[in-house]
Amino acid sequence: MSSSDEHIYAPKLRRGNFVGFKTLVMRECHRFLRVWNQTLVPPLITTVLYILIFGYSLGSRITEVQNVSYMEFLVPGLVMMSVIGGAYQNTSSSLYIARFHGNIQELLVSSMSSFEIVLGIILGGVARGICTGVIVSIVAVVMAGVQILHLPTALFFIVVVSLAFASFGFLSGLWAEDFDRLSLFQTYVLTPLTYLGGVFFSVGMLPVIWQKIAMANPILYFVNGLRYAFLGISDISLPVAIVTVLFAAIVPFIACCVLFHRGYHIKT
Repeated sequence: MSSSDEHIYAPKLRRGNFVGFKTLVMRECHRFLRVWNQTLVPPLITTVLYILIFGYSLGSRITEVQNVSYMEFLVPGLVMMSVIGGAYQNTSSSLYIARFHGNIQELLVSSMSSFEIVLGIILGGVARGICTGVIVSIVAVVMAGVQILHLPTALFFIVVVSLAFASFGFLSGLWAEDFDRLSLFQTYVLTPLTYLGGVFFSVGMLPVIWQKIAMANPILYFVNGLRYAFLGISDISLPVAIVTVLFAAIVPFIACCVLFHRGYHIKT
């Protein structure tokens, strides 16, 4: 595509359009709610299986982790894992499919600004992340008998982590040129980091060298922030976890706005 073509297809800054923005957000929410059995039920089933397999089986062998039962220790990590997957998958698939079918052009010629388009798509991912997190939390709390000690803190981490990974999903959907590339980030980066992010273990259970390596994983901070909200325990201090999650949400969101406004990979 020539530079002149890129200029034509690049999103422009326009006056605000609340009706269009509201419609876009509702469309993104309707997109995953319409197929709830594919978007909301699978993470719920996965969480139940993890609780049955790891919680009941390993829980009988691992008596306590940081003075709580292994079953209780497991719940916040499973909730965070569901939130991350739901928020990321929603925006990455939505934006890529819009580009693949050319539907993105309908948004570009609308009266919405590039910021409103980015925010509308990302808020759809945030909504899915929150819905997934709340549903999984309710079921996990009932099965494991966990009480959420700090509900506002739990909601904060669920919402902000949803924003962070909805933004990462947007970047992935913007970058991918085919379906294979769309799955690269989730397969080779997101999934390994999630499983190594303290979902199933405490950092204190690792050898010293692996503790230092684990501290470089940002998902460790997200999981421990939510674990503090649920159980009052954490491998990471709460202020550090809060600063980390805010940084992880703000930076990729700004990157989404900048790249989309410049028309990066936006073409017919």
